[in-house]
Amino acid sequence: MKIDPRTVLPDVQSTPVKNSRAGAQPGAKDSSGVKPAAGEDTVHISSVHSDVQTLKANFAHVPEVRAAKVNALQQRVHSGNYKPDSQKVADAIIAEQSKRSSKG
Repeated sequence: MKIDPRTVLPDVQSTPVKNSRAGAQPGAKDSSGVKPAAGEDTVHISSVHSDVQTLKANFAHVPEVRAAKVNALQQRVHSGNYKPDSQKVADAIIAEQSKRSSKG
């Protein structure tokens, strides 16, 4: 698609942009006590943001694989001592499938 720089576009916005803050007066201070500059936008981030960041940082330290459990099972498999109960395995598969199909 080519853009012709000589094309004149209609003025879409017929009214000037106004301050949309309810009760805002020029030069008024916001809740943080900081006076925003005239015509300058302000951003307020809730405390939920910091909570999410804290959880994200804590989650980064949780190992995805439980290495101790995996290593113990691996040793049992290599030594020939791992003998899973086929009935328990079948029951667990059926239970998991039932959960998934009921969720829809």
